[in-house]
Amino acid sequence: MMRLIVFIFLCVGGNSLAQNSQAEVVNTKSDWLVYQAGKFTRYDQQPAKAIYFWVDSRKEKAKSLWLSGKHPYTLFINSKLIWQGDGTIELPIDSLTRIYSSQLFIGVYTTRGVHHLQTGIKGRPLSNERDALPRRGNYFLDFSVMAALLLIVCFILFLRTNPTLTFDYLDINKLFSFQDRDESTLTLRIASSVNLLIYLFGSFFLGLMLLIALHQMGDQVSLALRFPIQSTAQGFWQWTILSVIIFSLLIAKLLWLVLLAALFGFRDTVSIQFFNFVRVILLAVSLLALICTMYFVFDVRQENYFFYLLTLLSIVFILGVAVIYFKLLARMPFHFFHLFSYLCASEIIPLMVLIKVFFY
Repeated sequence: MMRLIVFIFLCVGGNSLAQNSQAEVVNTKSDWLVYQAGKFTRYDQQPAKAIYFWVDSRKEKAKSLWLSGKHPYTLFINSKLIWQGDGTIELPIDSLTRIYSSQLFIGVYTTRGVHHLQTGIKGRPLSNERDALPRRGNYFLDFSVMAALLLIVCFILFLRTNPTLTFDYLDINKLFSFQDRDESTLTLRIASSVNLLIYLFGSFFLGLMLLIALHQMGDQVSLALRFPIQSTAQGFWQWTILSVIIFSLLIAKLLWLVLLAALFGFRDTVSIQFFNFVRVILLAVSLLALICTMYFVFDVRQENYFFYLLTLLSIVFILGVAVIYFKLLARMPFHFFHLFSYLCASEIIPLMVLIKVFFY
């Protein structure tokens, strides 16, 4: 079961060091790092939109993480989105340790540049005179569990109403078979209402896995900043938006395949090619769901875990292109270069565009 527990008391202070209290704040600017040219380097007044630094909670017991900014900024701890806004916040380091680990990797992102940011370690616990804000709920956990239950119910309905078609989509043997095999009648009717519902189900399934990955990755990819989730309701809204985008891309791909098949003179290939593409999506996302479950069950502490997860998804799609190539090669009499040109237009170039969007 997913274990995303955000347990943080945010205490709102003043707008400057003088307004906070007489507690000593040790500036951590000398520990700032920036990510440039594929590696972390020490911050030296160079232009940057994100800074990073480590906090060893074993050395900072009974202290607080202190941050301040004149412009809006986003705070990540161990690649998890914690807070968005401006002004000053204080977070008890002991509480952060119980949630994450003794080694806290702090990331702060701001579109206005990092020059207005201040970070430090406050030398004593938060003042008792200030009222702490209510404990933040496990909104992402609530959203993830409810969304997963909805998908499970939909999958059970597909199994009860169309078991043959459902198992066809999950048949690994048929996926890697390069010879013609008997497919169900509904398989070849790719625009039927049942298939459209499965495409929609696959879109929501993939959308949920991508949202979980993006939420955990923080600012490692720019796309994550376009789908922030700060409440359960917002989680469902972002999930719906992302899933509708994926479904629209699937329909656009289907129409594109129909057009290319007519231009290249390929007959009776659209149904097989698109069906196998959706089959690759469902099998790949099922694998991702299993890996995500293992991540939360075993409480993996790996900064780049979900980045590697998206990399694995890209590799699976590339293998899917290779599989469809051999499938078409076995049933079409065309020359190698003619088939390769068709695959470039229908599979390879769109896949490269998607990888570019996700990772850059």
